[in-house]
Amino acid sequence: MTLNPYRRLYDRSAAFRRFIRGLKNDAVRRATGAALRYVGRRPLDEALALGERCGLLAYRLLRRPRRLALRHLEIALGDSLPPSAREHLARMAFVNAARSFCELARIDEIRARADRYFEVEGLEHAEALRARGGGAVVVTGHVGNWELLAAYWAWRGFPIAAVAREVQDPGLNELLVDIRRGQGVETILRESPSSVRQILRALRSNALLALLVDQDTKVQSVSVPFFGRPARTPVAAAALALRRDLPVLVAFIERRAGGGHRIRIEPPIAFAASGDAAADITTLTRRFS
Repeated sequence: MTLNPYRRLYDRSAAFRRFIRGLKNDAVRRATGAALRYVGRRPLDEALALGERCGLLAYRLLRRPRRLALRHLEIALGDSLPPSAREHLARMAFVNAARSFCELARIDEIRARADRYFEVEGLEHAEALRARGGGAVVVTGHVGNWELLAAYWAWRGFPIAAVAREVQDPGLNELLVDIRRGQGVETILRESPSSVRQILRALRSNALLALLVDQDTKVQSVSVPFFGRPARTPVAAAALALRRDLPVLVAFIERRAGGGHRIRIEPPIAFAASGDAAADITTLTRRFS
């Protein structure tokens, strides 16, 4: 069988691969920018309805991500849910992602109606830590619209910095960083050589350091149970809390059936260090999961 000559060139030439990736990244960046501008001109309710339709369409068309979602739900939930229920969850995950994108496009409108758009439980825990001073760690996961969760803290006057992985495409990364900055959220990229200085500066300003800990991102990690199975989990949140003696809050955002979001902030995690740093980091990371 004769290989496509372009495929041969792609396999053999790193320069050609970089060129093709650049074309793809540029196309994605342009398409994302155009979609944000289009959605941004629609009222929020119309934008969310559009997001739902796009999410359902993406679930039908994107076969590989759909298969991965269903397989992961099968691994995590096993026989506790029938296949039809797992398929519903996977489909709604696609819908949530599309709605979240539309909410970013309409984030200024959401900010203007935040008192009605959000229901918050446990804000007093964060208020108490702000009064205490010295900063804190906020742990969450890729649940709901986590970008809105970070923005909400900033809207309530909390200095907040999100410690995040750099998106592979520089244009999309810059777009996300700009959106966060516009809402008062600082982005600290883990890959940046100045990340440590940024973290220390944020703590000196009494900031909340937000970290998402539910993905294996090829950073320093330990294996802890996740849905009953060992999973490589980043240790940065636990290590930072233990080394700097910082309190830790766990917070989540979830969609309400009638629209908007519900934010839950748990009381600070109580933890007594044993003196064995490695063991303590593993134990605390397990608590987070």
